[in-house]
Amino acid sequence: MVPRSVSWSSKQICRAAAEYKFPDPIPEFAEAETEKFRTHLLNRLSKKDIYEDSVEEVVDVCTEIFSNFLHTEYGGPGTLLVIPFIDMAETVHGRGLPGASQAASVAVKWAQNHVDKDWKEWTGSD
Repeated sequence: MVPRSVSWSSKQICRAAAEYKFPDPIPEFAEAETEKFRTHLLNRLSKKDIYEDSVEEVVDVCTEIFSNFLHTEYGGPGTLLVIPFIDMAETVHGRGLPGASQAASVAVKWAQNHVDKDWKEWTGSD
């Protein structure tokens, strides 16, 4: 049996988490971060033979999806979702372009390493 104090405490934490409101997306941050993302993705994917003449189109697809996410949903640490990266892989594959999973993998690794950190620098938060 769980002690009553632990149960009450966890309910309070869950309630506080559910009531927390993340900041709204910042359009200027989204623009700057999208440009960094695009540059990195183009650089990395251009080095892979599997893309041949399709690298620009693959990068365009991934960048559009990432930009849309940053402009509409990303509100700081805790809001970086996996959904845009799944959408990237599915859209690239659905268009018959090569390297869908590789492009999504490069994209998600970059985002994990940079987006939250860049947000904190942009907003001056810890």
